[in-house]
Amino acid sequence: MRKRSHISEKSTPNPARGFRGISARQWKILLVLTSINLLNYFDRLLVVPMFPMLKRQFHISDFQLGLLASAVLLVDCVTALAAGYWSDRGPRKKIMAGGVFVWSAATFLSGLAPTFGALLGTRAVVGVGEGAYAPGGTAIITASFPARLRARVQSVFSLGSVVGGVLGLAAGGVLAERIGWRHSFMLVGLPGALIGIAILRLPAPAPKPQEEAHPSWGLLKIATYDAVLGGGLLAAFSGAVFINWSPTFVTRYHHMSIGQASELLAPLVLASSVIGVLLGGYLADRLQEHWPWGRTLTVGAAMLVATPFLYLAVETKSTIMFFVCIFAASGSLAAYYGPTTAIIHDLTPRHAHAFAFGLYMFVIHFFGDAMAPAMVGFLSEVFNLRRALLLGVATNFFSALCFLAAAWLIRRRPA
Repeated sequence: MRKRSHISEKSTPNPARGFRGISARQWKILLVLTSINLLNYFDRLLVVPMFPMLKRQFHISDFQLGLLASAVLLVDCVTALAAGYWSDRGPRKKIMAGGVFVWSAATFLSGLAPTFGALLGTRAVVGVGEGAYAPGGTAIITASFPARLRARVQSVFSLGSVVGGVLGLAAGGVLAERIGWRHSFMLVGLPGALIGIAILRLPAPAPKPQEEAHPSWGLLKIATYDAVLGGGLLAAFSGAVFINWSPTFVTRYHHMSIGQASELLAPLVLASSVIGVLLGGYLADRLQEHWPWGRTLTVGAAMLVATPFLYLAVETKSTIMFFVCIFAASGSLAAYYGPTTAIIHDLTPRHAHAFAFGLYMFVIHFFGDAMAPAMVGFLSEVFNLRRALLLGVATNFFSALCFLAAAWLIRRRPA
């Protein structure tokens, strides 16, 4: 007998539109958790524009530069799996706050690293941050808001990662040129203590102690969830390729300095991504009102639209065309974030939401974006960076196919 997906909301239209009726307590939860997401991604991507500077400082290869990004994600995915499991059973806020304190301390210590090995170690520990807070954080948001707004509120949460990541890409280059890469890490590591305290004071709902039937690894028996895991894995790989190597690509092929590349890429990607995140969440929720596969269709279509723009960005010799294509691709790709979290919670039981997202994070980071920076660095040395980036284009296309397959699986599910 075929295993059916768990869909936690009906697809019938709801006359109550938008965010009407949302309380101050709900807004506080969303604001604090979004701020954490912003700071974490700012911290994580701060190092990317520093690649050329670190290459000269430590005399390392492109492959070793890629390891700086991959190490964060490997620790992130392992932490997420454990944190997701315990967040469905224990004190979510303490788990999340502990992760924030650890990542902030690791960032500060990155500025004191005397060798590349020490820097690699401290950057790896930064991965404790997202791994500890994201599973419980997304579960708290879903539990705090009505199902009809699920993609939109998760998109607001994801907006923190988009804005934080873009600001990190911009600040990394600018700060490194002005105060040095060491002082940049030390400066960014300081705000974590305040954010950790804010988590502990969050008026968030706790997991219900009477819910003891946690399916855990049984979630992998849900075919649609598996398709989402595959799509997320490929999307994460593709995103990591372009996030981690675009600044270096611009300096090599469009002959800009680190600071110039950061200052041009940041506002362009930020504007496009903000539009994409918010529009993606809105469209996903609206389509979900009419079809139970509306959210998966939104993600699959967005990834598909982004593919030709990514290809043109890599192949064009024109600097103007490169930035035009990056703008278009960034908006389409950003539509993926919030709806994907909503889809995961749609497909899984409420009492397993934290673990379902933690397992998703483990899969996409361990098999996806953790491998991407170092793999592209290796291919760049064998061929060149332009050819290596085509791997990101291909994985983005296959990600779209996975999400469209998930939509098809939901559509054919018996009523």
